[in-house]
Order: sequence, then C-alpha cells, then structure tokens
Amino acid sequence: MPSPTDFHYYLPVNDNAMRWGIYTTGIGRCTIPPGSTYPPSRHPRLYDFRWAQGRVLPEFAVVFINEGRGMFESEASGRMEISASSVFFLFPGVWHRYRPLQETGWTERWFCFNGELAHRLMEMLLLQRQYPIRRIANPAVLLDSFDRILEEILVNPAGNSILVSLHMLGLLGQIVEAAGAKLPSAVELSSRSNAADDALVSQAITTIWTRGHQPISVEQIAKASGVTRRTLERRFQKAIGRSIVEEIIECRMNRAKRLLEETEVSVKIIAYLSGFPCTERMRVAFVQREGVSPVEFRQKARHR
Repeated sequence: MPSPTDFHYYLPVNDNAMRWGIYTTGIGRCTIPPGSTYPPSRHPRLYDFRWAQGRVLPEFAVVFINEGRGMFESEASGRMEISASSVFFLFPGVWHRYRPLQETGWTERWFCFNGELAHRLMEMLLLQRQYPIRRIANPAVLLDSFDRILEEILVNPAGNSILVSLHMLGLLGQIVEAAGAKLPSAVELSSRSNAADDALVSQAITTIWTRGHQPISVEQIAKASGVTRRTLERRFQKAIGRSIVEEIIECRMNRAKRLLEETEVSVKIIAYLSGFPCTERMRVAFVQREGVSPVEFRQKARHR
C-alpha cells in the first residue's frame, strides 16, 4: 500500500519549454514496503512496466534510491545491484528494468526530462550507458533538495514548465556533483597526451574542445592563444602530429558520433549541436573519415 507522501505527476510541456531546449516530463516520490508489487499501478502506459518485459523510454530519467536495495538491468549495462544512497540514469531508446528486493523494499525519487539541450548536456557530462548507477556523497543534502522541489510541484503541478525545468536542472547538477561525475579536460577528451608538453598547444586544444560546437576558426584559436597562426600550426603539428583543422573536425565528429549512436535527434540538429556549419559539411566529414554518411553510421551502430 502506498505511503500518504507518495505521489507522481506527468507535467504539461508547452511550446515555449520545448523551444527552450530542456523540459521536465514527470516527477515523483514513492516508498515501496518489503514484499510489495513493483512498480505501483496508476502510471501512464508509456511509463508503466513489469520486470518480465522491462521498458524503453523516449527521454532521460534520474532515479534516486534513498533507502533499501534492488536490482537494475539494461541492454547496455547488464544486471547490476542497487544499494541505498544511489542514483541511476535512464537513457532514451535503451531497454531497462529495475525493482527493489522483496526483503528490503526501497524509497525512490525520480524525474524524467528531455529536449535538445538535455541531449547536449548529457553528452557533455560523459555519463556512460554501461555504468548507469552511481553512489551519492552526502545523500541527506540531495534528499532535502529533491523534497523541496517535489513539494513545490505538489502545491502547483501545472505551474510554469520552464521554471520547473530550471529547478530540475539545478537538481541534476547536484546529482552529477554528488555522484562524482566530472567533465574531462580537453587533453583527456582529445587523447593527445603529448600536448601536455607544450602549454600553448594544450591551451589551443582546450579552446577547441570547449568551443568546437560553435563556429570557430584557426585564426580565432591563434588569437586566443596570443600567437600567429603559423606559429600555432607549427607547434600543434609537432606536438600531436596533426593540423588544427583536423583537431576541430575530430572534436565535432566525436560529438556527432555519440549523438547519432545514443539519441534519436535528427541529423540536421546533430550537425548544429556538433558545430558543423551545415548538414552537408558533416556528411562529407563522415564519408571521408568513416566511409559512410551520418544516417548510415547511425544504422550500422544500431545493428552492432
């Protein structure tokens, strides 16, 4: 039997929220006593599931387990144990299932979110589908933040959807920090360890990998580094054995391949999110480096 503090809402999403780029679609809190059926009924068909079948969501979700233990399984991670003070991330298009142990039950808090910015943010956080479960440092702090937002939504569930999403974005930041996730440095992203021997090249790589999703030129990178283009190109080639242009394209390809493999976002939007000037430029880069178009790359990735 559900606790009187249990609730869930599937929130209205208006056009403004969708254009903004990140929006919350659902949120809830539930205590599952030992021996109870899971999940409780009353969820819409899109979100409801049973252990035998599992489910696939069209969006991201974060589930925080404050008390109890359970099991998680997805096609990306295999079966894993869930302990108290843990969060797990659900990714769009990835089959998964989870449930508390019958002898312990658990208490869960969760929210679902989606949008172009959500895909870009999750890609930048480098949260891998193979490792969806993270232990939480200072779970009491996260619990308090989660409940404050839940109570605000409980009072006014049909409130401003953009404001709700801003609250969720802040909560997501707390979760990522408490889970120990971190953005890798530009050198780690590009895997160019030799760049560390040249501070100028390391600075240029940082510029590329933090601004490569935007229009950026070799001249702009050289100006930001305080040297001429010729000097930077010579030192760049010596340090990592490739040109600055090639590094920019590598950065954009990295983002594009990840989005093609892990999302349903259109090729046109992926080109924009990855920093390519247009869809055709991304197509040419893929044909030259991968031997296939972006659409074909996505199809091959889905059949691996």
